[in-house]
Amino acid sequence: MKRKDYKIYSLILITLVFLSSCKKALEIDPTTSYSSSNFWTETPQATAALYGAYTLLQGAMAPEFVLYGEGRADNVVINPLALSSQTLNLLTNNLNSSLPITSWNGFYQVVNQSNLILKNTLEMKAKGLYLGKDAEYASVRGQAYAMRAFCYFYMTRIWGKLPLVTQPLLDANQNVTITRSDTTAVYTQIQSDLDSASVMPIPASYSTSSATRAQFTLGAVNALYTDFYMWRHQYSNALAASQKIMSNSTYSLTSLYSASSTVDYNVNPALIDNTAYAQMFTKGFATESIFEVDYNFAERATRSFLITVYGDIGFQPFFKASGYLSSKFTSTDLRSKINFDTNSGIVKYFEKSGFVRGTQDDKNVIVYRLADILLLRAEALNKTGDVPGAMTLVNQIRTRAGAVAYTEASYNGLSTDQIEDLILDERARELCYEGKRWFDLVRTGKAIKVLKPINGLSQTENYLWPISLAEIRLNPLLDQNSYYQ
Repeated sequence: MKRKDYKIYSLILITLVFLSSCKKALEIDPTTSYSSSNFWTETPQATAALYGAYTLLQGAMAPEFVLYGEGRADNVVINPLALSSQTLNLLTNNLNSSLPITSWNGFYQVVNQSNLILKNTLEMKAKGLYLGKDAEYASVRGQAYAMRAFCYFYMTRIWGKLPLVTQPLLDANQNVTITRSDTTAVYTQIQSDLDSASVMPIPASYSTSSATRAQFTLGAVNALYTDFYMWRHQYSNALAASQKIMSNSTYSLTSLYSASSTVDYNVNPALIDNTAYAQMFTKGFATESIFEVDYNFAERATRSFLITVYGDIGFQPFFKASGYLSSKFTSTDLRSKINFDTNSGIVKYFEKSGFVRGTQDDKNVIVYRLADILLLRAEALNKTGDVPGAMTLVNQIRTRAGAVAYTEASYNGLSTDQIEDLILDERARELCYEGKRWFDLVRTGKAIKVLKPINGLSQTENYLWPISLAEIRLNPLLDQNSYYQ
């Protein structure tokens, strides 16, 4: 697995960021390269800086999103053919500050790049460089705000209190010491950044369908709003944000099950590769996708390294599917054929007809898709008393996959908590291996109930992760999370 040996407060050298090669979905000029002495003098340079931030986000997310969102939960078990001390520590909930995964460096590099963009584009506008280019100015700044909000939201769910850095570091030798701000201040910053992205306004779409899904858009901001409000249990706000996505014709559920189909996937499982649902993961940029981190080996030699954590057991990935999850699928639910092979390999992201490890390990990381938002909305509807509305959304997800819809009689009389369990089970089936499960269990307060029998989780203080010892040595003002002191 790749690792980054970055310092949290080291300057991101823009001359290195912009040397990255062509990124077709983001429409980057492959020859873009600038020195710091003449940077921020032309608007295309700011756009190149933005694409540099997306490049950094690639490094921060894959395959780490799997470790953060699945490694401590119940969807995966260790693959005995690929023992790793870090993944074993995650699955047994035996975290310590020496584990590489406890470093937040990758996310802070994205934050600093966003800060550079926000500071310098404001100065460029004051100099008249954006004269007559209001839409371009709003697009670059809106995406930078959204990216910073996303990184702070992702990090606060892992580490809680965070150093809030909103100004860029301009010297490669600069090493800032700063205390952590409490989560209230972090939430305030996230809200402010999302609001700023919305009012810029950030574009609703870009010139191509792939770019619309590989860059932050207004739809992606509303998805992040929904996730953020659900994390904070602000259900009315989550309903308002999710409604904007439901009303957006850019997004629609991909197809999987068809009652008229004569294909027998039990006879030829590889044929499921042809479904739009399967291709959402193997090819990317589906109509259902709201925001995904884009990788492409053939065009620019970028990999998401998912083959190190998932895949056929013969590839020796770190994880295999847990029996606990696979038992949740009924025989008619085609998602089981998308997610698993016959050896409990996790093959959701890979072609069942054949997979070339050397050149196809570049599957995109889907951060938000419509099914995710619909199920979050179902939770919010349940919490606000609209159980029929919640179950309508759940059934929409189930029947798309060939699973039997819940009847009114099957859920009448269930408590709000029991309906929430039902929705969480559906999220486990629909969103397994997409880095959601751990955060779902923590958000709903069910992590201890579900995971204590599996990994001994017994204290809410243990929800947070330890802060890397390397970070604390760099910044003595950092305090370790209480469970790990």
